[in-house]
Amino acid sequence: MTMARLVEFDQDMEREVRFVEDTDPGQIVAATLDKLRAGEAPRRLMAAAALAVSRSCELPADHHGGPVHPIAGIHATHQLAGRLDGEWGYVPVIQSVALANKHIHTPEMGPTVMAAIEPVEDSGDTDDMLDDFATALLTRQSRQAERLLAALVKTARSDQILNAMLAVGLRQNSLDDHFFLYPLYAIRALDDIGWEWAETVLRPPVRYLSRHPMVEQLPGFKSDFVAGGIALYHRFGELEALIEEFDLTEGNVAPTASADESEAIATLAETIGHVDDILTIGRLVAAGIGGGLSLAGAGEALSIGGAMLFLRSRSGNPFDVHVHTGINARRYLLGLDGISLRNKVLGLLTWAWGNEVRFINDVIDWPVGCDVEATKLGQDDLLAAIEKSITSQPVVHAFDSGVTVDALELTDAAREPMALAQQYAEAGFDPAPFFAMVGRLTCHDDVSEMHAYKLQQAAYEEYNATREPHRWMHMVSAAKHAACVVEMIPKEVYPEIRARLDA
Repeated sequence: MTMARLVEFDQDMEREVRFVEDTDPGQIVAATLDKLRAGEAPRRLMAAAALAVSRSCELPADHHGGPVHPIAGIHATHQLAGRLDGEWGYVPVIQSVALANKHIHTPEMGPTVMAAIEPVEDSGDTDDMLDDFATALLTRQSRQAERLLAALVKTARSDQILNAMLAVGLRQNSLDDHFFLYPLYAIRALDDIGWEWAETVLRPPVRYLSRHPMVEQLPGFKSDFVAGGIALYHRFGELEALIEEFDLTEGNVAPTASADESEAIATLAETIGHVDDILTIGRLVAAGIGGGLSLAGAGEALSIGGAMLFLRSRSGNPFDVHVHTGINARRYLLGLDGISLRNKVLGLLTWAWGNEVRFINDVIDWPVGCDVEATKLGQDDLLAAIEKSITSQPVVHAFDSGVTVDALELTDAAREPMALAQQYAEAGFDPAPFFAMVGRLTCHDDVSEMHAYKLQQAAYEEYNATREPHRWMHMVSAAKHAACVVEMIPKEVYPEIRARLDA
């Protein structure tokens, strides 16, 4: 019998990965900053963090801890690091490395080891292997799925592999958004750090998809968290039936948007942004596509309508970002050639059924926008005013005894930076320094396991992918969430980073 071997990398990368795994958590900030100042490429350190947390950290019972959020945050932290000036660009990288290191050194998650596996024999037919891969996931044969993955990363494109993973991810989205988001953001991470690391980074998402979904109540969740998801899981056929009802099939659905869709997009967005029941959104989107709206147009309407719902929400939970990230992920999906039309359509229809999207029904309390007058301030002064307003928000203790994070709500004080951001947008000022400013403030976040980074990157991408006159809502969304997380404690990593940058 062949004994197990452990996953290892080439000598140079193995050294970097072991740095992330072996450095004492109390030294990881200083050591990572030293590496960056010595000329280590941020992309390489983030790749090392991704590989370390994937091979040396166990998947948790739910989705907090382990490699799920460190991997899902790679795209956002990598992109933000590239948009920040000077040593501020180091901060997202250090936060990413520190989070991977923390999870590996937390007894509930690590350290563990990933065994090397032999790929299945290449049959020479990639399509057949992709079908076998999807079947292994659906039947929860995790080891076989991993062996097939090990072969497919050498022969199939990333979008083809993702398409097969969606067979489970879309169906189980209502049980937990991360069945959809984790594999998709793992693919996006590989877009940034390199496909050569695909086998190691994708094996945990494969195990995550092929395990039995959470069906029992765990401490810390609301009583309806699991029950509501299970009920919708068993209603998945209703979403599939919409494809037939509205004939959303090849030849009947235009993939790309056109200029003359603006009115239809705005109408659908307005309806989505003011629904009484978020679970009805799937039907609204299906009807829109069936009525002639393109897939891209429907995705844009969902983006605008979702932003409306987010702005109307009083939630102060730093983890509540899936309204934006879920839409952003789906719009990314629409642009991939290897994703089937059926999966693209189901991607749009499933968004509102995600367990961390549909919560918004219970916390809508504000209007979409603020009543603002034309600003009398110039760009730089208004930007400074927005920053001051965000950093003047009340300090929130995220894990106070007796207060669950999901119950946190913003005060009316958060309306001020939102109004100022709306003024900035309506004045037509340059969006780049605004997004750099809120991105820099987001670097303060030590609480949300990269959720704050993901919201900022999603808002940035959605702003740039949305037409006027609606894109301002994504700018205001970025300000709103920054106001939610910047003054939230505990802070364990950022203060040390800040002190060392200033030293």
